[in-house]
Amino acid sequence: MTAGLVLISLGLFLFGYAYLNYKKQINNLAEIKKQDLVSYYLDLAYEMLPYKLWSAIAGIILVLTGTIVLIVNI
Repeated sequence: MTAGLVLISLGLFLFGYAYLNYKKQINNLAEIKKQDLVSYYLDLAYEMLPYKLWSAIAGIILVLTGTIVLIVNI
């Protein structure tokens, strides 16, 4: 049961990290969005792709895995 809780908390941490960086990038690119929408989305994808996107995906997978482990152990 503790393994499930650890996985859920780690997944929420990783997903929260990615979400906060996403919000920060949106604020940084707000001026570009007013001028050129295509450039805005390309820059956003470029900034989010390397580490932040994969931490969000890993966070979602860990939350789902932790939930399954928690349900099975109950």
